[in-house]
Amino acid sequence: MPTESLETYVADYYQRFAEALAAFDKAPIQDVLNIFDQVSAAGGTLYLAGNGGSAGIADHSVCDISKGTFVEGQAPLRTVSLAANGPILTALGNDVSYDDVFSEQLKYFLTDKDALLVVSSSGNSPNVVNAVEYANAKGVPTIAFVGFKGGKLKEVAQHVVHIAADNYGIVEDIHMSLIHCLTQYMKMRATA
Repeated sequence: MPTESLETYVADYYQRFAEALAAFDKAPIQDVLNIFDQVSAAGGTLYLAGNGGSAGIADHSVCDISKGTFVEGQAPLRTVSLAANGPILTALGNDVSYDDVFSEQLKYFLTDKDALLVVSSSGNSPNVVNAVEYANAKGVPTIAFVGFKGGKLKEVAQHVVHIAADNYGIVEDIHMSLIHCLTQYMKMRATA
């Protein structure tokens, strides 16, 4: 039997969510927007990657960033989730290494007009770390949305939004809300 009621648990979860939301450094969000604008202006592509729930955020973000910011007559922000193609993920995982499923795709597609956004609660998943290191070596802007203590991504990504919470749900909720906030701002700005 639970030691607390659902009502108490829900109240506690949202209290911790509100505290994490209020506490994180919001200044890097401007850098993220600047990179989005740079990629769009160059006609490049924003690549996204993540594992598990963060892969879901990467996939969902493609909809919000591509469709959600599109305005007729203006340059689109093209986005591709490197987590979305099951056949290529499993082929690379089987034939190369799961640690390289994202960096290998970047070898095929990445250009100097592009950028990479990775999402990882722990910040330590080898496949997203490897993707950032590959993009860095190619001189492409890298962004990481991380949680917990930030992990290795906090050290290697050029631009980091760090949610210093230790609950996966809270971290992922805030990561997704960052995309919603950015894309809704972009749409508002474009149609003002």
